[in-house]
Amino acid sequence: MQSSSRKAVALPPSPETIALRPDFFRLPKPGLSDPFFGFSRSFYYRLEKRGALKLFRILDEGKEKGVTLIRYRDVWDFVQSEIATQEAKAS
Repeated sequence: MQSSSRKAVALPPSPETIALRPDFFRLPKPGLSDPFFGFSRSFYYRLEKRGALKLFRILDEGKEKGVTLIRYRDVWDFVQSEIATQEAKAS
């Protein structure tokens, strides 16, 4: 079997696929994963704690609970960065 030196190249999303993706999506419910990347709620909390991305909380005035949103592009950039890091280590 012949070894290939081709590497995967991370490309930005095309305009056609961007139209199908939201700017933000909700943090998944406990025990579930998000529909775009398959990451869990706890994984997003860990990424926020590490400073890898920001979660946006929308609360009604005087309320303690609300909706937590994640910027799709931030997660996309994080995934691309992780891929690039792994490829650099493999080289």
